[in-house]
Amino acid sequence: SPPSPIEPTQNPECTRTSPLLLETPQLATMFSTLGRTTARAATKAMARAPSVAAAPAAASVACLNMATGMAAPAISAAPKAAYHTSMPALDGSGRLFGAAPIEDAEAISHIGFAFMGSKVLFAALELEVFTTLSSEHGGAPADGLTLEAMAAATSVDERSLTTLTTALLSMGLLAKDATTLKFTNVPAAEAYLVRGAKYDFGDYLRLQIDKQMYPFMDNFADALKGKRENQKFETYSEWFSDEKEARLYTESQHSGSVGPARSLARAIPETLEATHKLLDLGGGSGGFSMTLAQKFPNLNATVLDFPNVCKVGEEFAAVSEPFVGDRVKFLGGNALETEYPKDQDMVLMSYISGSISGDDVKKMYKGAFEALKPGGTVVVHDFMVEDTRDGPPLAALWACQHLVFTPGAVSLTPGYVSEELAAAGFESCETATMIPGLTMGVFGKKPL
Repeated sequence: SPPSPIEPTQNPECTRTSPLLLETPQLATMFSTLGRTTARAATKAMARAPSVAAAPAAASVACLNMATGMAAPAISAAPKAAYHTSMPALDGSGRLFGAAPIEDAEAISHIGFAFMGSKVLFAALELEVFTTLSSEHGGAPADGLTLEAMAAATSVDERSLTTLTTALLSMGLLAKDATTLKFTNVPAAEAYLVRGAKYDFGDYLRLQIDKQMYPFMDNFADALKGKRENQKFETYSEWFSDEKEARLYTESQHSGSVGPARSLARAIPETLEATHKLLDLGGGSGGFSMTLAQKFPNLNATVLDFPNVCKVGEEFAAVSEPFVGDRVKFLGGNALETEYPKDQDMVLMSYISGSISGDDVKKMYKGAFEALKPGGTVVVHDFMVEDTRDGPPLAALWACQHLVFTPGAVSLTPGYVSEELAAAGFESCETATMIPGLTMGVFGKKPL
């Protein structure tokens, strides 16, 4: 039988063989969640779809070959009629990481080659492939576009575009009609990756994840060993003192904040209805605050973030629709150093607890407590794994990303956050899922 997921706190052998697992819960959680992928589902999927679309790893390798100068087209032994078939995900749900231990080398390869798939997605966003194929936002015919038409629209030669579309089709991001050979977006790509779509977060992936977060992971192994000399920036304060970097991050993060803000509005509507003064710590572009202000007319927000970040946020507020620029104000500073405005009804900390050290978490939660009125509400929204530390995998991976950049960063769990909030003085802490499989919210109250 396959080995059990890594449990470093329960396995004394870890101390001798891999001390890093004990010292780094992010790494232990990552391996535990990755170890839940099932290869059996992948094998069945291959049997059902023996086409170019049935081998996303091979398609990604073809893209890598093209990027390194070996620009041969993707090779297929299947007839054209089979090209429309897209391989189901490893667990059959559209997700790379499943719910059972890995059983063979092929499943490991899916993880090892996943970086190629990321780059395929980022390149498609850069070339606006999904927008080009959208009938609503790109003007494409409802039945899709041929490869020739796509090549003309994207200015990519047909041979290279064949390699790219093969990968996108195999990954389940595009569909292809077996008769007309025309490409269309699958529903998820149409909803989330088309520029101008209501829930589009393509810029967040294309800019922040690809241009900024992706390169940081080159130093993950060094960070685990405590080596930080290869890091370009030592702190967020230093990073965002660069106006260009701050703008790139903040503009791309904006679209990544609006969706969770809507989820928060649905999670605690009565509390937000009664909120007049909101302090948004590390609030970036103000995406959360603006979305909440648009939903709740009595809400006025102060967004505290680095000065270069606030400049970008003020630009977003000035063109907000419906306009809330008069109710969302920005305070340039540092959430770990600047004195917080007092008498707040709510303090929101979104995507910041996992980005700072455990010691700074304590300091920030105490500051939030002191900023609130008696009876006020604290909201911590972030990437969190379950208290059992066996998933979900995307949240576990984000904790690894944070560790690269922040010494002492904590792999957050609802239990950890609740304990730290209680230590700061909060009570009645409750937890809710915000983005399924990715983020959670912990809500607490300052005693009356």
